[in-house]
Amino acid sequence: MRLKNLLFILTICLGFVSCNINSAKNIKDCKFRFNSISNLMVNDISFDGKRSLKDFTPADVAVISRGLMSEMPIDFTAHVTIDNPNKQKAELCALEWILLIKDVEVANGVIDKRIKIGANESVTVPIDVETNTSVLKKFSLTEIKSIIFNISNSKGLPQNSTLKVKPAIKVGKTLIKTPTYFTVDLE
Repeated sequence: MRLKNLLFILTICLGFVSCNINSAKNIKDCKFRFNSISNLMVNDISFDGKRSLKDFTPADVAVISRGLMSEMPIDFTAHVTIDNPNKQKAELCALEWILLIKDVEVANGVIDKRIKIGANESVTVPIDVETNTSVLKKFSLTEIKSIIFNISNSKGLPQNSTLKVKPAIKVGKTLIKTPTYFTVDLE
């Protein structure tokens, strides 16, 4: 009786592992594409919908100008859509990401949550990006201003930007990352 119960439990466990492997395997066929940017904050000042410094109060311009000369925090949410073309669900357990502008890494992070994408469905994943102007020190002040305003406009990330993601799956208790990063389509 106990042997039958053990075999039954092992069969169920193997079935779950197989399902996890199949749904995780489908990630390789998924397409990652940039969707939009929201909640752009520079030095705790909202840049959403702003096109130039003329759109700010004189006090805000003073704070922004001081921040450009030192270390000013830049925070925003990049929304990435994952399209699953498979006839079965796709699943990942974590997502590492790197944001590069003109081949300079300006931010990176990890989303530690399970993301399930149904068969022939799409899911939009928010990526919270935190960086600061000191990371952008390789750029001129004009380039930094251009980068910030490009992020705030409807197109989102500036030209020459690259967003790379590395999905990870869980098999049992082991987290397995894809060997390389996928480049997100920013067009």
